[in-house]
Amino acid sequence: MKKKRFGKEDWLRLGLSQLARNGNRGLGIEALCEVSGKTRGSFYHHFSDHAAFVGALMESWKKSNTIDVAEETLRQPASDQALCLSALATGLDQDLERAIRQFAQNNETAAKTVREVDQLRTDFVANLYLQQGLSPDLAMEIAQIEYAAFVGSQIVWPELSNDMSLALARRFMWLVEKAVPMENWNGHK
Repeated sequence: MKKKRFGKEDWLRLGLSQLARNGNRGLGIEALCEVSGKTRGSFYHHFSDHAAFVGALMESWKKSNTIDVAEETLRQPASDQALCLSALATGLDQDLERAIRQFAQNNETAAKTVREVDQLRTDFVANLYLQQGLSPDLAMEIAQIEYAAFVGSQIVWPELSNDMSLALARRFMWLVEKAVPMENWNGHK
C-alpha cells in the first residue's frame, strides 16, 4: 500500500499545532522536521523559505478560524446566526488564538494577519447587528466591545471552558438587548 505523501496542508496543520503547543520555537524548520519525521527537502518542496511558510500558515489560520466560521454562521437562519457564531467562536482552539497573538508581537506577517482578522471579525459581528436593524455606528460600537471582550477573556481566563464562554456570550447578547432601546432594533426584538 502506498504511503500518503506529507503535503502542504500537513505542514500547515503541523505548524498551527506546534505554534499552539510550543509557541514561536515550535515553528523553526528543524523543529518542524523533527516532529514530522520529514526532511528539510520535504519542507522546501512546499515552501520557498520560512517566511513563505509563515505567510501560508497565517492565511491558513485566517481561513479556518475566521472565513470558515463566518461562512458557517451565514448558512444559518438569521435568527440563529448570533448564537451560532458564539458557539463556533468559543469552540476554536483558544491556545492557538493566544499563541497567534503572541507570535504576532514579534513577526510582522503574523501581526498584519491578526490585524486583518480582527477587522474582519469585528466587521462581521457589526454586520449581524446591522441586519437586526441597528444603526451602523451603534452596530460597530457594540461589535467592538463584544470582540474586545471575547479576545480579552482568552487572555484573562485561559482555562475558561467552552460552556462558560458560551454562557458569557449569551449574557452579553442579553445585556445588549436590554441596553439598546427597542426602537433601534427595527422590530426584530
